[in-house]
Amino acid sequence: MREYYVLLGGFGSGKSELALNLAMERAARQACMLVDLDVINPYFRVTERQDMLDKAGVEIISPPYSMKKIEIMSLSPRVYAAFTPGEGTVIFDVGGDHVGAVALGQYKPNFSNIPADKLNILFVVNPRRPVAADFQSAWVLLEKIQGVSRLRITGIVNNGNMAEETEPEHLLEGYELVKALSDQTGIPVWGTCGQPEMLEAFETMAREKGLEEKYIGQLYPIEILMHRSWGKYLEEGL
Repeated sequence: MREYYVLLGGFGSGKSELALNLAMERAARQACMLVDLDVINPYFRVTERQDMLDKAGVEIISPPYSMKKIEIMSLSPRVYAAFTPGEGTVIFDVGGDHVGAVALGQYKPNFSNIPADKLNILFVVNPRRPVAADFQSAWVLLEKIQGVSRLRITGIVNNGNMAEETEPEHLLEGYELVKALSDQTGIPVWGTCGQPEMLEAFETMAREKGLEEKYIGQLYPIEILMHRSWGKYLEEGL
């Protein structure tokens, strides 16, 4: 039975970055499918990295005409292939905020057939982005996303970072926010994401401050693959 990850959250929360890193990690050892379900923001989507994903052996399903200078806000019928029997991992990268999560609603019957232990529905939180910069904003967004997607979130992700400008304190901000969300909703913290050196520094800080492990979850290292920083743009282009 396939394992499923559905990544939800606000604009700029880092869903696509996490989706790419998960896909690359899983493809190195098993079959992996990445479903680009973003019908909201055509200018920042995982399909931009299709060449990289193809080389890694990731099967990608994208909206019709995406990355072809034509944008039709519709979903590919190939999405249903993600729910057919198979092995490996399927990752859904969903459009930002509750507006993007509406696209998931039609697949509710399909998700209902997936065993609970194989379905990870993750709410990605980045307090450095205004749509979820504080507890009230993040909580309201989480509830709206659950409502329109018709899915219950199973884990919260601390992705409190600013790409190459990230400091350990940013992850600490994220820790406080996901702790409050977890306490309010009863949803466990799935993990804390960041570049390896930042995670190492945050882990040291967590020990010194006596942070609770259940609000940290797994430390999940990520590489910046979307290449949106000014430095990488100058070196490599988009």
